[in-house]
Amino acid sequence: MKTISGWKWVHKNIPIEQKLKNSNQVKVFGVELINPPQLSINLADFCRHDTVLVTGDGATLPADIKDFEAFGVPHDIYCVNRSMLYFQKPINHWGAVDCEEATWFSENINGGIKPNGHRICRHTIGILPWGFDAFWRADNFEDMMGYAKNIWTGNSAYMAMLVCLEMGYKKIVVAGVPLDTGPHWYEPEGTEGPNWVGKVYRQWMDFKTKVPGAEKIRSMSGYSGFILQQPTKEWLNGNTD
Repeated sequence: MKTISGWKWVHKNIPIEQKLKNSNQVKVFGVELINPPQLSINLADFCRHDTVLVTGDGATLPADIKDFEAFGVPHDIYCVNRSMLYFQKPINHWGAVDCEEATWFSENINGGIKPNGHRICRHTIGILPWGFDAFWRADNFEDMMGYAKNIWTGNSAYMAMLVCLEMGYKKIVVAGVPLDTGPHWYEPEGTEGPNWVGKVYRQWMDFKTKVPGAEKIRSMSGYSGFILQQPTKEWLNGNTD
C-alpha cells in the first residue's frame, strides 16, 4: 500500500481502492505544535489582535474581504495558499499543507524575505525546516505507521482554523472558503472548481457540533457560512452569542 500523507479533499495519487475504504478516513478535530527545541518559535510574536481573518482561495474572497473590512474590527490575517497574493499589505500568518502550494511558497518567500520589515509566520503539517516556521500535527496522531495507513481528511483552510484555535484567537472569521464548485479567485469565470463530496460537509458539521471552541469561528459566505454561521459586528465585538 502506498504511503498517503497530507490533508486534501481530493488526492489524485490515492488508489481508488483506498478511497472506498471508509475505515481509513480519519477526521481531525485539533492540532498540536511539534517544533523541536532547535526550531522553537514564540507564536505570540505573530498574534497581535484577538480576531484573525483566515483567507482561502474561493471566488468569494474579494467580496468576503470587503464585507469583513466594513466591520472595522482590528484583526490579524492568516492566508491560506495563494490568497496571500490578494493582499497589498503585511499579513501575520501563511499556511499550506498541499505540496504544490507549499513548494511555491518556499521557493518565493523565505525567512529572509520580510515585506516592509514584517516577518510572516509560515505554518504546515510535519517538520519542514527549509520552508516553514511552525510545525503542526493532528492531535489524534499515534505513530508514523498509523499515519501512513490512513487518509487524513481536511484541507489548508480547515487546518488554519484549527491552528488559530490552538494559538488562542478569540474570534476567527473565514473568508474565501464557500465550499462550492466555483473557481478560485485567481481563475477566469467559468473555470471548473473543486468537486466537494459529502464527507467534506460532514467533517465541517461534525467540527461545529463536537469541537470545543467551534463557536469562536464563523464564515463570511457559502456553505461554510451556513454551517458555521456568518459573523456580525456585534458578535465580533463580543456583544452577542
